[in-house]
Amino acid sequence: MLGTTANLYGLALTSADHGAFLIQLTTLIVPLVQGLRGVPIPRQIWYAIGLAIAGVALFTQDPESSGASLQGDALCVLAACMYATYDLRLFHFGALVAPLPLITTKIFVQAALSLLLLAVLGSAEAGTYLSTAFSSPDGSPLVLLVTLWCGLVVNAIAPYLQVGGQQAVGPARAQVLYASQPLWAALLSLVFLHETVGPEGLAGGALFLAAVFLAATAPAPDPDCDADVCETY
Repeated sequence: MLGTTANLYGLALTSADHGAFLIQLTTLIVPLVQGLRGVPIPRQIWYAIGLAIAGVALFTQDPESSGASLQGDALCVLAACMYATYDLRLFHFGALVAPLPLITTKIFVQAALSLLLLAVLGSAEAGTYLSTAFSSPDGSPLVLLVTLWCGLVVNAIAPYLQVGGQQAVGPARAQVLYASQPLWAALLSLVFLHETVGPEGLAGGALFLAAVFLAATAPAPDPDCDADVCETY
């Protein structure tokens, strides 16, 4: 909940390319923390992380970008740290708790905390917005669709898939794949919003594909290594 809140406030105060790049610092934070804890991270994964971050930097490069601020950038970095913590703990508890009760508990707790934060800090603004939206013929269905999409797809189905996925590939490899979010966003924008992709976007996409290939072909953890060390590989 805190990570999402910091992310939203950060994106409201900085430019989209800054936000996209800084949020993907999770790609570097997760394996860095694992390495500091003694988890053996293959060299290929480090190369993949470097390529993924370079791809994000290229893909979000916009010479016309404006609106960036130090406060917004700092909030995006804070959100990246919280998301990285979530990914690491999710991998740990995903091996101990079945995915459905784990994610169900996560959804309800996050929703309860979010509603509490809304009641304390933004109830008046939310009430004004909702009354305006529902007074419009087109506003009511739109609000309901956005709420259902964010609640069901983003905060329910995606985390459920994330539990099984991270157990299969490990958090370090998963971060390389997570770093491709700006690439998928751009592809969806290309299809649905008819936006174009420039040379920087093509180069960034190529680096992403190279990063995914390196991560997918990295050696598996040594089966003879200590169980405590290999646990979170």
